[in-house]
Amino acid sequence: MGVDFRYRRLGYLALNVTDIEKSTAFATDVFGMDQSGEGDDGARFFRIGSSHHDIMLIPAEKPGFVRSGWELESEEDLDKALAHYQRIGLAPQLIPQEEAHMLGLERAFRIVEPKLNTVWEYYARMNYTTVPRTNRLTNFQGGKHYGLVIPDCKAVTDYMVENMGFLVSDYLEGWKASLLRAWPNPNHHSFAPLQFPAPRPTFHHLAFMVNEIDDIGKLFNRIKRFDVQIQFGIGRHPTSGSIHLYIYDPDYFVWEYTLGMEQFPEEGAREPRRMSADPANLDLWDAVPETIHAMKFPGLVTG
Repeated sequence: MGVDFRYRRLGYLALNVTDIEKSTAFATDVFGMDQSGEGDDGARFFRIGSSHHDIMLIPAEKPGFVRSGWELESEEDLDKALAHYQRIGLAPQLIPQEEAHMLGLERAFRIVEPKLNTVWEYYARMNYTTVPRTNRLTNFQGGKHYGLVIPDCKAVTDYMVENMGFLVSDYLEGWKASLLRAWPNPNHHSFAPLQFPAPRPTFHHLAFMVNEIDDIGKLFNRIKRFDVQIQFGIGRHPTSGSIHLYIYDPDYFVWEYTLGMEQFPEEGAREPRRMSADPANLDLWDAVPETIHAMKFPGLVTG
């Protein structure tokens, strides 16, 4: 791992959606988030805690993954990250103050990583709100992760370990998938490159950690009232050990509740495990992911 900056957490994701009203209803009434404001061009922000936002949904003709935003531990780490990406030739671009203000950020920059041409945003300070959440459907823990379908998991994994400050927690034999943690964040993974057949890099899922099994059980029953389809679960991952439930939103993006993810120490962590890719070993509760809508590849990366 050849970086000198430290991650705090995955801060937020930005997604293009085709019907902002339907997506808003899903995020609030089904998933349990608070709508926390609006941005430029009709974009809407949603939060699960005290940060300005955890998801940004942007009206568009086609659904797609726009970018991930990563919170670093300090302003010093932000300076180190900016200098690092300049050194390795990724030409980081500072975000104009007007846009940063709209996003609730003090200062930030973006890069386009070269393996997938996805946009990564870095910042150290996002607005903190003292207004309590009004949506009490779910008790969110605060952690997040996301996954992308990609053509070459091993190449992406190697690049992120060597150049972007990530460590491998586990991987599937043949490098069909890897689960990467943003050091020194303790969560088993914050990003998952998944090697499936796809026409180009494609958004796979976003996940939010919850506090109790009751949160997952209530979601399981709530989606029946809203005619929301399950993609995977309820189950338990053999890698992170987390209990999961994946569901489809109106654009067939996959959203996940997850509980009980393995936590890694900053130093002295175990070695990554080579996990079996046999379908019989993909879930400890014998859950099987639904693949019909996934094959439509609705969430093309917009980079």
